[in-house]
Amino acid sequence: MGEIVAGAVAWVTPIAGLVGAFVGASLSPWLTSHLSWRRTRKEAFNQAISALRIAQVARYFPTGAHATYLGGDAAAVEAYNLRLRERSIDRYIDAMSEAKVALAALEPFYKVRGDLDSWEITEPDAERIMRELLRAR
Repeated sequence: MGEIVAGAVAWVTPIAGLVGAFVGASLSPWLTSHLSWRRTRKEAFNQAISALRIAQVARYFPTGAHATYLGGDAAAVEAYNLRLRERSIDRYIDAMSEAKVALAALEPFYKVRGDLDSWEITEPDAERIMRELLRAR
């Protein structure tokens, strides 16, 4: 009786190994693809959330630097404040554009509700989109 059990184990072990190798080889490409898809999706969500948050922060820019900080006369302060405002507006427009691009890149994984075709995402829309993205991430 012991010889029969030993004989059965002798042929079952290699077959179980072959079955395991076959199953592992069959599932490996699918698992790799699935994990890559999940990683890409998570990165797209993180980039969209970050870009939208940056755009919202850039919405409020500094204005009215005081002469004591600049150490100049009134004309120099006024010129600096004008440059500061122009740079801040440029930064805001660039940040808004990057946020819209990041939201568009999210499209294969998640459809953002809202108007991405206008030049600006309004504050209420940005808050709603941010809540949706955090929930869907």
